Amino acid sequence: MAPIKLKVVTMTTLPIKTQPGFTLLETLFALLVILLGFFAAISMNSAALRSGTINETQFQAVFLADSKIEEIRSYMPTFSGNTATFTETFDRNGLTVLPEKAYYTRQTVITLNTPSAKTDEARVTVTAKNSSLNISYVSIIDHMDN
Repeated sequence: MAPIKLKVVTMTTLPIKTQPGFTLLETLFALLVILLGFFAAISMNSAALRSGTINETQFQAVFLADSKIEEIRSYMPTFSGNTATFTETFDRNGLTVLPEKAYYTRQTVITLNTPSAKTDEARVTVTAKNSSLNISYVSIIDHMDN
């Protein structure tokens, strides 16, 4: 018998072609990250707008209360009795309006003390409609010149 000759066959591997670009999974992950950032920015913006509205409401209420206290200090109203109560209504801009159109309600209570004490108390409370906002100022008015 004749010897069997074996032929050695070597296999060569073909190089894997790498193409530049992203896989579908990488693209979806990048899109998810971008969307999360976008929604976070929208959320922060709406929170800032809410905060700005609250600050504007508080500022207007403080202004209304402070202006009434200053008015009372500069010109003490005269009235009969020991206590007087005044109620005024305003819109969002601080303009006087009818009660049914009011956003702010300012109540002023002036209490006259005895002439020997020579002091009066002015209490101004401003409340905002549909809000828990309640600003109160109290001022003791000293009448040293009487």
